[in-house]
Amino acid sequence: MNILTHNRLHQVAPAIFAEQPSKAVSDRYGFVPTISVVDELQDQGWYPVRAQQTHVRNDTRKMIARHMIRFRQDPDRQIKVGDSIAELVLVNSHDRSAAYQLDLGLFRLACSNGMVTPSGNLGAIRVKHGKNIVENIIEGSVQLTQEIPNVTELVEEFRSILISSEEALMFAQMALEIRYGDNWQVDSPVTPKDILLVRRSEDIPSSLWNVFNRVQENLLKGGIAGRSHSGRRIRTRQIQSVTEDVRLNRALWRLTEEFSLFKKNVITTIPKPLLLGG
Repeated sequence: MNILTHNRLHQVAPAIFAEQPSKAVSDRYGFVPTISVVDELQDQGWYPVRAQQTHVRNDTRKMIARHMIRFRQDPDRQIKVGDSIAELVLVNSHDRSAAYQLDLGLFRLACSNGMVTPSGNLGAIRVKHGKNIVENIIEGSVQLTQEIPNVTELVEEFRSILISSEEALMFAQMALEIRYGDNWQVDSPVTPKDILLVRRSEDIPSSLWNVFNRVQENLLKGGIAGRSHSGRRIRTRQIQSVTEDVRLNRALWRLTEEFSLFKKNVITTIPKPLLLGG
């Protein structure tokens, strides 16, 4: 496990070390630097292994931009969820655009791919900027850890459900609508078939879990051949925005849950997926 040092965290996401919030925030804004939360989570046995922040053109916003850190327990304590490892995902910004937010995540070993998994009725833990931020985040980490068995049960369910090629295309079509909106057939440079591309042999069997992982990885990592509006050959770009990363992950997980209910005949039609916000 590659634990990120303070020096490495500062290189990839300098906003973690902000010393003050945006000048636009009010006096009621309780500023706590993200690194204080990172250090406390590490003291609790959750170590930072990945970090990123949203690219901003204005250099003055680099220290307040939205950022995300993924945490994993040490190898002796890591919790396996199918072919993945449980993680915690922390998102924050210092420009009043978002509260501290803690989600349960999964890291899929086969593809080194990170997911965000809404945890049933618990959902994400949101902590407003104010007093007791660190304590509330730690309490939230305990609550999310207790949800891991429920996520494990869902993953096993997804792995057991086989779907047809037509159903896989339906799933991919809805995923493109999540990514590009109602006008996806015009705005998307790729087709549903394109984002069902199999990158490794483990994902060939058409289980709901494999189809979800193919689509999720292809949309977030990019690199898929497609065509622009003008017909020029292009390759899709990796998602760099923290907000869009979390939004897509959550919405695709919800879509997979709906597909599971559809296959079990709990629902007769799949509702239009929510275009979830970050």
